[in-house]
Amino acid sequence: MPIPTTCRICHSSNRAHDTGLRTCQDIRSLGDYAVYYCEACFNGFTVPDILPTHYELAPDAPAESLSSAADTLLQWFIQRRINKLAPFLHIPAVTLLDIGSGACAFANAFAQRGHFVTALEPNEKNMKFADTGRGVKFVSEMFSEELIKRGILRPSSFDVVTMWHSLEHTSDPEAVLRAIHLLLKPVGILLISVPNFGGALAEFGGNLWTYLDVPHHLCHFTPQGLTLLTERTGFSPCRSYRFSIEYDPFGWYQTLLNVIGRSHNYFYNSRKKLRQDESYLRYPRWTKLVTALGPLLLPVVVTISLVTALINSPACIELVVRKESE
Repeated sequence: MPIPTTCRICHSSNRAHDTGLRTCQDIRSLGDYAVYYCEACFNGFTVPDILPTHYELAPDAPAESLSSAADTLLQWFIQRRINKLAPFLHIPAVTLLDIGSGACAFANAFAQRGHFVTALEPNEKNMKFADTGRGVKFVSEMFSEELIKRGILRPSSFDVVTMWHSLEHTSDPEAVLRAIHLLLKPVGILLISVPNFGGALAEFGGNLWTYLDVPHHLCHFTPQGLTLLTERTGFSPCRSYRFSIEYDPFGWYQTLLNVIGRSHNYFYNSRKKLRQDESYLRYPRWTKLVTALGPLLLPVVVTISLVTALINSPACIELVVRKESE
């Protein structure tokens, strides 16, 4: 594997070193990938670029496919996402661009509250989940500045842009953020949520960290690194969150199962996205036994999640930034 000389995030030369992290166990079939850390921008990046054919093309699971308990939990998570935006919404109806919408659960819920929503999602199979009756506009495209040049998205047309765990999938996040800056109205806001590469969970889990997802994740952000990147691309910080009920407890739960069971994400993979294949059944029996006993870990998970929140080391970074004046 060639040693990278240029960081994909800050484009600095000869400032990166190998972290030892490699392709995640559950997707080894995708080939050999490595994670490097850049001392210039304090972020990590995956090499080489992932092939487009290595992304799953199955549609995400819509809310109606979930059990009533799971759907209630999902709606609670979505409401908490909306609550994080609420302090920054100063008009009754805002225009929002949701980048990486998946099955459109957040986009639909936001539109139901009277806002105007564009859901940007490269997997066109998720189009059927968009609530067009509520005015959700679904665009089946990868986000890039090309969408502005082609007139699909217009400059200065959005009050809010959200990226719920999508920025880490981009090959050039600086270019992505500069394009978002063009799309936002004056003093518009951007909410970014990404795994915390510099957090206690990432350090504990190593290559068994549940949110590593190499090679699908092309970039790996630390709080310092993401803050510097947003400032460099024309944004000023508004607020950061040190705990996510959606990501912290589950992150610790699955990572503890991974470390004890010595496999990667069996619990998640056996339940995600209405999988049509049964590759998760090939996990070792020890992994399956550990997962069956997993509820015994819940008191530990709750304790660790609270402690890491107190020391400001969350599983994920959730950052709200504002577009600086032109």
